[in-house]
Amino acid sequence: MEPPTVPTSLRRVEEAERRFGPFAEAYLAAMWRGDELADAFVADLATLGHGRAMRMLRTACREGIAAVPDAPDSLRALFAELDRVPEWFDLPAIEDATRHTSRYSRASGIALGAASLVSGYANSAASRPLEMTGRYIESAGARTIEVGSWLKEVGAPGGLSRYGKGFELTVRVRVIHALVRAALRDRPDWDAAAWGLPICQAYLGYTLVEFTLIPLRAMERIGAPYQPDELAAAYARWRYVGHLLGIEETLLPRNAAEQERLEEIYLLTRPEVDDYCRSLVASINADFLVPELEGVLPAALHRQAPATVSALERVFLGDEIADDLGIPRTPLVTIVRLGGPVLSAVNRLRDRSPRSLQRRAERGRAFEVEQEARLRRDWGVDHDLVDASPGGGKPHPARGDLPV
Repeated sequence: MEPPTVPTSLRRVEEAERRFGPFAEAYLAAMWRGDELADAFVADLATLGHGRAMRMLRTACREGIAAVPDAPDSLRALFAELDRVPEWFDLPAIEDATRHTSRYSRASGIALGAASLVSGYANSAASRPLEMTGRYIESAGARTIEVGSWLKEVGAPGGLSRYGKGFELTVRVRVIHALVRAALRDRPDWDAAAWGLPICQAYLGYTLVEFTLIPLRAMERIGAPYQPDELAAAYARWRYVGHLLGIEETLLPRNAAEQERLEEIYLLTRPEVDDYCRSLVASINADFLVPELEGVLPAALHRQAPATVSALERVFLGDEIADDLGIPRTPLVTIVRLGGPVLSAVNRLRDRSPRSLQRRAERGRAFEVEQEARLRRDWGVDHDLVDASPGGGKPHPARGDLPV
């Protein structure tokens, strides 16, 4: 049977078509498309074997496709695309503009957890692959550290150069998506008519919103604003990350305005939140965000950590999504909303001093090293991404535990 034009779980489709015109048509059609190049490589795993294929992938990332003489045509085609650097990508300019962004490392960790990750859980269809692979409820801390490892390398100096670690991790994330897509799309419990294709192009595009527009806006709201050139560089960096992830040009936002448009249509049409979405948020809050906040608050304020996390999430997400996700209401929202503009004004004054920028960025980089070491120690995580995670727990297609 041919799939319906629009997944049945989507809402307000007619309004989206009226408001967004041709872009809505492209967005809705993308619900049925995956990643042709990565999907073709994953299809070859049945012949190559999972372990051998993933070793080929890592070698091609680290040494080039020529270092894999027995590479299948699918892997060669994938790297023919990856090796072509778009003319609009200027890594030296991006890194020059963002050399001081580590001054807000403490705040950015809060934005990652309470804004970026939680925002993605307000969509039951987009969250369904996490449910069906068991990846978050199994270990909220481990997956958050995996995401943080990827983001750290993407933003590190040289990370997105052709042989940089950020390049490799992004390519591996792309293949992980394809592995999950292959494992889920033919399962009888995957309701394609309702949800579309697992990890479809439309939701892949929204990934850039989760890691650019949403955290940048969250940082502003808690008093950690970036300068205009830093903001422009962030959107340019993530445009290239989106290119590496295989996001199609029609859904690859070039700037803040195009990310805002993508966010608007995503939020307008998103399926209703279900109990699993709420359990995801409860898991990351109880198992990760609240303990992390307790670690930076004085002991006398530990009892306020859950309410503070809820307040931050409400400020970042808005009351409608927060209510859908079951995030408690708290009077602390008012304090966060009032305090953000004051801190922003103070930090903008501090940012006028090159010496202050440099000193705070150095402290931020030291904090990043200490924080990652502590998180890995506390959670017992030694790997970078799920494809390199140890066995045990629920099987995952990225580890080769499940057939694809």
